[in-house]
Amino acid sequence: MFLALALVAFHIYTAGFGQFQPLVQRSVHVALGLLLTYLHFDGLRDRRTGPVSLFIRVFSGVAMLVAIVSSLYILFNEEAISDDLGVVAEFHDFVLGIALVLIILEGARRTTGPFLPLLAVAMILYALFGHLIPGSWGHAPFSPQYVLENIYLSELGIWGMVTSLSASLIAIFIIFGAFLLATGAAQSFMDISIIVAGRSPGGAAKVATLSSAMFGTLNGAAVANVATTGNFTIPAMRRLGYRPQFAGAVEASASSGGQITPPIMGAGAFVMAEILSVPYLDIVYAAIIPALFFYVCIWFSIDVEARKIDLRPFKAEDIPKISTVLTWKKVGPLAVTIVVLLGSLFSGRTAELSAFYAICTNLILFLVTGLTSGETLKNLFAMFLNGVRTAAHGIVTIVSLLICAQITLFLVSFTGIGIKLGEAVIGLGAHGGLLAAVSLALVVALILGMGMPTTAAYLVAAAVVVPALVDLGVPALPAHFFVFYGALLSALTPPLCTAVFTASVITKTHWWPIALNSMKLAAMKYILPFMFIFRPEVLLRGTTFEIAWIVLVGFAASILFAIGFGGHYLTRLPVVIRIGILIVGLIFIYGSLIADVFGLAVLAALIVWQKSAARTASTG
Repeated sequence: MFLALALVAFHIYTAGFGQFQPLVQRSVHVALGLLLTYLHFDGLRDRRTGPVSLFIRVFSGVAMLVAIVSSLYILFNEEAISDDLGVVAEFHDFVLGIALVLIILEGARRTTGPFLPLLAVAMILYALFGHLIPGSWGHAPFSPQYVLENIYLSELGIWGMVTSLSASLIAIFIIFGAFLLATGAAQSFMDISIIVAGRSPGGAAKVATLSSAMFGTLNGAAVANVATTGNFTIPAMRRLGYRPQFAGAVEASASSGGQITPPIMGAGAFVMAEILSVPYLDIVYAAIIPALFFYVCIWFSIDVEARKIDLRPFKAEDIPKISTVLTWKKVGPLAVTIVVLLGSLFSGRTAELSAFYAICTNLILFLVTGLTSGETLKNLFAMFLNGVRTAAHGIVTIVSLLICAQITLFLVSFTGIGIKLGEAVIGLGAHGGLLAAVSLALVVALILGMGMPTTAAYLVAAAVVVPALVDLGVPALPAHFFVFYGALLSALTPPLCTAVFTASVITKTHWWPIALNSMKLAAMKYILPFMFIFRPEVLLRGTTFEIAWIVLVGFAASILFAIGFGGHYLTRLPVVIRIGILIVGLIFIYGSLIADVFGLAVLAALIVWQKSAARTASTG
């Protein structure tokens, strides 16, 4: 708890009163993050007996020592490294550098699994031995000393851009989300969602969709979103007659949408704005229409399922009264906090300072509201410590992973393999057309994002895919949105569909049918990356008429995918009709006026036909 308090206090202080020198900020962040990683995840708190457990504790203790010493060493040499004086690695630098890399890799494995650490190891081996590979995939030889100097003793390797984002932007927004949850935001989101959607067909699934969108834009982690809101929504859906695989799929797909939902997008909007060097609001505005399409598709898919198997809405007694939910105590502090955050952002203040103001507002209102409603200081302090614990856990879960991603990204650039992969995509575009190249790029982004949180997945994929897309003539903003969406698809797409695995645990159902249903529900998320390339109006890049037209077309495509995959509208649809509907939905990608009009006509004809068929069935 002492380390958690130190980590949270450090980031709140630097967000509000200014950051330290870059290497100081990053090294303190890395040191505290790694200390907590090895203390918390199978570390010194492991009280099991036996040689394996003893080895884990000893290794964790050594790792904590390495984290302190290696970070302090960077602090003492901060001026020489920052001034790029060409620090030459000596023997002790080798020992510290190699040890730090090893504990970063192991920390990432402990917190989120082996995929990214293995990718980082592969890149390290490629940097050291890639010169032995014949042909264009090889590179000039690098000495181990030169590689280590760049990884450990420069601002390009471990201490580079991703670590910088982790030590400033990402950490403070994790803290912001954790304090909101600790002070009752999760329940407020859930209550508001039940009031809005609880009475409609498929109400429990729509509640899951709304609450996951509101919660997910704050925390930006699909897995955490499923684990938090899913423990309420999935049992509620099961009680109302939903198939377990559908209930799990609704929660997994809706939770994977929080990261694409403005205004915060789990800090994704800030990270993208930082990389593109554009105003934060440009990213927020561009993300609005795609997020609407995604949720319209899920909403109508739920509606189709509800009508198909006659799902019941929430019972009246299970729906909270507006008068009891929309009270100052329950939603007042939450509403004021979000207004302060957005007001600060829209007034041009930095994201870190805006989060600082919002956190201070939230904690002050939490204290005042609690004391005036009869809560004891002891209980309030316990809730505050719970927020600190949650915040520290959120940072620790991602810090090793992001540093590991930074090492990988540096080596992708250092060895030139990113350029080679980009050239392969460009070559396919030259011979097979832009659609073929973009399809390959989407597969690459999806694979690189497997098993990783939002920010890490996006950053790793962007390093490889964005340059290739830009060389193919795609503007930078659509290229980054393409990669952002593509990397996030991994949360739902087998084999490493982490959001699906989490939903599977809650539903106690095999993950495969949940994955299939999730991909159907989130169909627009697979289509939108192509629309970013071929129809950039979806990102508000066009005239008012063009944007209005894409909104109409996008809603039509979302509804067609929901009906086509659901196999039902007002009556059950034959397989041939379903396939035809899905094909019509796909033709909206290209942006042909004739294709758009044809697709809209098909949707209109489908609605007329289904209403006629439903009337016939009811009278018959």
